[in-house]
Amino acid sequence: MTVQFDTLKFKKQLTAVGIPQGQAEGVTEAVRDSFENLATKTDLYILEAKLLNSQNIMKNDLIKWMVGLSFIQVGLCLSVVLSFHSN
Repeated sequence: MTVQFDTLKFKKQLTAVGIPQGQAEGVTEAVRDSFENLATKTDLYILEAKLLNSQNIMKNDLIKWMVGLSFIQVGLCLSVVLSFHSN
């Protein structure tokens, strides 16, 4: 999504305050080009949704790993205790 920018009006405003025509055209084009890479509110909302989704996925993966490792830890502790207990 691009930002609306009236280049003719901007160029006229620059020349009205005494900036030469060629320089005003160059500044106008530079400003117009810089607007092409700006993020809009919609872009930011989409990014936020993607980040929240990724965060939830990572949280779920972390919980799965923690539960799995807890079972492994309990199993190892039980095997050590039982091996010493039986001797």
